[in-house]
Amino acid sequence: MALSDRESERLARIETALLKLSDLDWQIFLALHFDDMSVREIARHACLSQRRVKRRLCRVIRIVARELEDGP
Repeated sequence: MALSDRESERLARIETALLKLSDLDWQIFLALHFDDMSVREIARHACLSQRRVKRRLCRVIRIVARELEDGP
């Protein structure tokens, strides 16, 4: 199924936002969304507190949201 122009633009903006992430934020994002790890598992694996992992995930959401807000 082909994406509409609007969907393609939105996807491009999300990709742009994800490219702005630090390596650690990128790894946390991937672990949560693609490796199906819990915050607790990510924290243990990354030697971070759960609170720190949650803060980093919030940062990822803010970065993506900001990129989408700047759109047409």
